[in-house]
Order: sequence, then C-alpha cells, then structure tokens
Amino acid sequence: MHLAVTHYCRISGNCIYKDGQQLFEAKDRTFDQFSEDAYRHFHLNYPKFHKMDNLSKLGLLASDILLKNNKLEHTIRPEQIGVILSNQSSSLDTDVKYAGMVKSGVASPAVFVYSLPNIVIGEICIRNGIKGENTFFISDRYDIPSQVNYINRLFENEVFDACIGGWLELMGERYEAFLYLAMKAEKQQLPHTVETIKKLYQNL
Repeated sequence: MHLAVTHYCRISGNCIYKDGQQLFEAKDRTFDQFSEDAYRHFHLNYPKFHKMDNLSKLGLLASDILLKNNKLEHTIRPEQIGVILSNQSSSLDTDVKYAGMVKSGVASPAVFVYSLPNIVIGEICIRNGIKGENTFFISDRYDIPSQVNYINRLFENEVFDACIGGWLELMGERYEAFLYLAMKAEKQQLPHTVETIKKLYQNL
C-alpha cells in the first residue's frame, strides 16, 4: 500500500470534469446560473446549497462530484478524513458583498457567516460527515509543493487515512476548483507526489 490520488475533480469555464472526463457543461451562464444548473444535473438534493455563498457552492459541487460513489464513509472513520485547501482571494467575494450591504444599511447575518474562507470546508464536512483535520491556506498561487508535503506529513503522523486536497478560488465570475482525494491504495494508482498533482492540475 502507498499514498495515492484515487480521484480528482476540476470545475472551470462552466465545465465540470472528474478523473479527466468532462461530465457537464453550461456555456454562456453566470456562476449563479451555472451552479444551479449543475446542482439540478447531478441531483444533489441538498436544500442548504441555495443559501450558501458562491465559494461554498463551488466547493460543495466539486467535493460532491469528487466523492460520488466511492463509499468513503463506509471504509474510513469520519475522524480520519481530512480537508486541506487553499486559494488566493480568501472569502473576498462575500466580503465585498457584505460591505456593500453594510453601506446600504441592510446587512444580513446570513451573508456575514460566510466571510471566512474556512467556512467552505465546514460546509463540505457537514455535507459528507467529515470530522478530521482541516486547514485553509491563502497564497498568491496554487502552491502545490507546500500543500502536498503538508498532507504527506499528516499522513506520516497518522493524523488521517484519507484527505481532500486542492485549490478553490472564486472572485466574481472568475472561479476555479481543483480537488483530489488522497488515501492509502494499491501501488498501481497515481502516487500522491508534487509531480502527480502538478500534472493533473496543469493538464485539465
């Protein structure tokens, strides 16, 4: 057994891919429209989705598609599944919207609650029953070496047995999700290395 990338998902340009295969496309749509179209297409059946900010919608879509049909919860305890993500804009998309609401005098607690980037991790964990280690990093670009090495160290220290890693960026209509699942698996699967993640991310 070794540490492997078992699945990966990419959402960008109004297209959704899993393991390199395109699953959905909705051109000429805003992110709001695209996310709602994808929600219906994949039959997510999660009413809370419609109340989330856009970063959380993006993360939930990507994680749902990433984890679909893998029965992770039946093989690994919730406390042993982690989520390690990063982006560039933090929660700025929601922060700007909330600041505008404050200025107009109609600020909403329902919007304010999403003014932290790690809230998207919380939404992913609640949706999937994940209770393990989680961290959200902010960087100017997707720092793959730092993330991969950090996740590998946590595996070596037996902090978790499976981990969702990746990049989750959204600001206005500019967005990109790249999530992958790393876990102990057979050696013929893709190894969880910097080279593997760079190749998967750059080739999509």
